[in-house]
Amino acid sequence: MDRHWHALRIGIVATDVVAVTAAHALSAELRFPSVSRGLSGMPPVYALMVAAIAILVVGLGWFQGVYRRWALLGGHVVYPRLLTIATFGLVAVIALSYFLGGQPVVSRAWLLTSWAATVVLLSASRMLWRQVALHWQAKGYLIRNVLIAGANQQGIAVAQQLHNPAIHGRRVVGFLDDYQRPGTEVLPGLPVVGHPSNLLELADDLAAEEVIIIAEGLTWESQRQVAELVTSPSFPLDARISPTFYDLLTTTAELSHIAYVPMLTLNRARLSGLNAFAKRVFDLSVSAFLLVALTPLWLFWRFKAWSLGVPMLVEEPVLGFGGDRFDVVGLNPTLARSPVARRLPSLWNVLWHDLSLVGPRPVRARELEAHERWTGNLFAMRPGLTGIWRLRSSTTPFEERVALDVYYIRNYTLSLDGQILLNTARNLLRQLVSGETTLARWERSPAKRISGEAEARRVSEAAAAGGGKALGEAAAGNPPRRGSGENASPLAEGRR
Repeated sequence: MDRHWHALRIGIVATDVVAVTAAHALSAELRFPSVSRGLSGMPPVYALMVAAIAILVVGLGWFQGVYRRWALLGGHVVYPRLLTIATFGLVAVIALSYFLGGQPVVSRAWLLTSWAATVVLLSASRMLWRQVALHWQAKGYLIRNVLIAGANQQGIAVAQQLHNPAIHGRRVVGFLDDYQRPGTEVLPGLPVVGHPSNLLELADDLAAEEVIIIAEGLTWESQRQVAELVTSPSFPLDARISPTFYDLLTTTAELSHIAYVPMLTLNRARLSGLNAFAKRVFDLSVSAFLLVALTPLWLFWRFKAWSLGVPMLVEEPVLGFGGDRFDVVGLNPTLARSPVARRLPSLWNVLWHDLSLVGPRPVRARELEAHERWTGNLFAMRPGLTGIWRLRSSTTPFEERVALDVYYIRNYTLSLDGQILLNTARNLLRQLVSGETTLARWERSPAKRISGEAEARRVSEAAAAGGGKALGEAAAGNPPRRGSGENASPLAEGRR
C-alpha cells in the first residue's frame, strides 16, 4: 500500500507543478499575444517568477497538508486550502514587488489571471487524481490496516462502520482491550489481538498503519499509556480518537484555556455570526430569483387548479430549527406528477426562513419519536430543500440517513452547500433527460423507532467518524450501503 500511495503522491506533486506552469503559460498568451506563445517568449523575470511560484505553491501545499491522504480522500475540504496556497503565491510576488521598489516586477493583470487559472487547474487536477485514488482503492490498493483500542459497544460500532476496504479504504485487523482475553472474537473475523500496552508490537505484526482510540472503552491507566505513546515524535502510526458526547460535538466548539488548562467551549448553535449571515443571504437571493423565474409555472398551475376546482397548494407540518413546527408548502399532487415540481412552492418556506436551500432532511411530526435520540443534532440547523440525504436512494436505511444529516451539520461550509446544489442540479437534469430517478424524496413511510442501545449508537458513531464519502457516492447515485455516511468526508467522497 505504501508503494502505491507514494507513487500517487509523487504524481500529484508533479501534476501541481505542471498546473501552476500551465496556468501562467495560459496567462502569458493573454498578456503577450503578439510577443510569445506560452512561457518561451516571456521576459526573463516572468519565467523566473513562474518557477518560484511553482516551488512556493508546492512547498506551501506540503506544509498545509494537501499532499496527505485525508486531502485526497477527504472530500471538499482540500479545495479551500488549494485556494489559500495559490493566494499566498500571488501575495509573495506582490510583496517582492513592494520591497524591490520602482515599477512592479511583473504585470498585475498577468498575476491576477495566473492566480485564477492556478486555482482552477489545481482543483481540476485534484479531482482527476481523486478518481484515480478511488479506482485504486476499489481494486484493493491504498487500503489501511486499522487497530481499534477499546472493544466496548462504541468500538464495535466504529469497527462496523470502518471495516469496508472498497468503500472507506480501511480494514480493521483487530481490537486492543483491557477486559477481554486475546483471541476473543468481538465481531466475526475480528478478535481481540492483545492489550493496549502492546500497541506498537501488535501494529508491527499486523502491518497496521492507524489506531483509533475509544477513550471510554479503556481503563484510565491504558488511556494515559496510549496517549503518551501516540504523542511521541517517533510514533509510526496515525492516531485518532473517536469522541464521546456526540450531541455536544455537533455544535461549534472553540478551544480556550482556563488556568492554563485546555478547554472546549461549546456554542449553543451550529451556525453563528458570518456563517449564518452568509447562508441566509445565499438562501434569500437564490430562492427569490427562482420564485420570479418560475412565474409562468405559478400562473399555469393557478389556472389549472381553478379549472379543476382544487386548491393549488397543500401544507404539511414538519419540525425545523430548534424543533419548532411549521407548514411546508407544496403543490397539489393533482396538478403535477413530478415530485420535484410538487416541492417547488417550498421555495416560499426558504424565503420565510423556515427552510434553507441545503440542510438536513425535514422531520415530520409523526417521525419525532424515531428521531428523539438525535433531535439535539438534527434541530441545530434549519432543514433543507436538498442535502446529502436527497442525493441518496429513497430506500436509504434510517440510521444511515441520520448519519448523513449529522455529518452535514457538523461539517457545514458554503463550499459544501455549493457541492450539494451542483450535484442536485446534475441529478435533476439526468432525471429529466433519461427519466432515471436518482434523488430521494420526502414522501417516505414513517421511520420506525430503532430499538437497542447498540443500534442507536451506530448512527452517532457514523457521524462522529466523518461521512466523507457520503456526497461523492450519493452524487454518483451508488446504491446505499450501511455506514457510507462515515468518514474517510460529506461528502464520502468519491464516485466509483
